[in-house]
Amino acid sequence: MCDLMMALEVGSTLMGAAGQIQQGQAQAAASQYNAKVADMNATISERRAKDALERGELEEQQKRRETSALIGKQKAAMAANGVDLTFGSPLDVIVDSAVLGELDALTIRKNAHREEYDYHVQAANQRAQGAMHSGAADSALAGGYMAAGGTVLTGASQAYKGAKYGW
Repeated sequence: MCDLMMALEVGSTLMGAAGQIQQGQAQAAASQYNAKVADMNATISERRAKDALERGELEEQQKRRETSALIGKQKAAMAANGVDLTFGSPLDVIVDSAVLGELDALTIRKNAHREEYDYHVQAANQRAQGAMHSGAADSALAGGYMAAGGTVLTGASQAYKGAKYGW
């Protein structure tokens, strides 16, 4: 009877240890997966940052072309009416159009840079999250093995006590 009890104790201990190792491995695999997902998301954010800057540059150029076309139309309309464009209100209108157009173009540039920066920050946060998940994977593996070791030691202690005291 004593041999059967000891065999059951050892079997139970080994099964518990194996379960803890498997649980640690499963947690590690999940954390590694999450780390890869975070890294992929960071890569996407970096691409979005580049795209935001490129779109901003195109919009800025388009705004300058629109402003140039507007000034051309203003000049043509005033010249067709015999207005001197070199001084006074006609010149003020042309200068104001140029200044406001340039302000709009610079605002577009600034907004594109802000969007780019936001995506870079997002990418950095996602990379940090990935590193955290990688660390969690390592910890889960180590924790599983340590828990299994503790279970084996506890089981061995119980088996020794049973053998010693004849349980």
